[in-house]
Amino acid sequence: MRQTVLDVRDLEAGYEPGVPIVRGATITVDKGEIVVVLGPNGAGKSTLIKAIAGLVPITGGTVLLDGKDITAAPAHTMVRLGLAFVPQTENIFPLMSVEDNLKVACGILMPRETPARIEEMYGAFPDLARQRRTAAGNLSGGQRQMLAIARALIVHPKVLVLDEPSAGLSPKFVSMVFEMLAGIRKSGVTILLVEQNAKAALAIGDRAYVLVEGKDRHEGIASELWNDPVVAELYLGQRRLNPERDRHSGKGSAA
Repeated sequence: MRQTVLDVRDLEAGYEPGVPIVRGATITVDKGEIVVVLGPNGAGKSTLIKAIAGLVPITGGTVLLDGKDITAAPAHTMVRLGLAFVPQTENIFPLMSVEDNLKVACGILMPRETPARIEEMYGAFPDLARQRRTAAGNLSGGQRQMLAIARALIVHPKVLVLDEPSAGLSPKFVSMVFEMLAGIRKSGVTILLVEQNAKAALAIGDRAYVLVEGKDRHEGIASELWNDPVVAELYLGQRRLNPERDRHSGKGSAA
């Protein structure tokens, strides 16, 4: 039986009053899933997940985490509520060592839990164990992303939310990051991610949404969406969607 962990309904959000970037988006994430949010540049993908994480003002709709309304929860409380967010940039402390980065992330845990949780992260991310005394700013791009994800996972979140985890990485590290996310999902962690690398994200995802102009316009099983002509239409904006299909799905046109 499906158990919805994150339920976002008719969300409206933006940085300026009266100028919404997210315009009524609805998505759900079930326990143990990887759900991917795709869309063309400027679609509002990052704004959507930042709003979910409490970093962008929400002006309409609701966000439920395990049935609890977190719509108005401040960003600094999200980790305690069970939602861990990994931003695209500035997601580590570059002047601190790898180990100190992990210790800081353990702030909401009981002190006696910290050493064991750090060792668990080293077991999951051996590269970090080898670099534990290294300043985080001296890590490779892929290792930095590992550290950012380890920092988020260390507090046992219900949902891990990531903004463009492959941004700026070499193809080698892109593959490594997505393999790592697939492994994290197998461990039982629920994941929501925004990603521009659609092919790589759909390869590991369970379901996906396509966001256009701040609204979810199409959704489906991730493995089927790569060759879905509707996705190409929404990304490229080449023509209107099939009206019969629109009426059946309840979605509007892409134009």
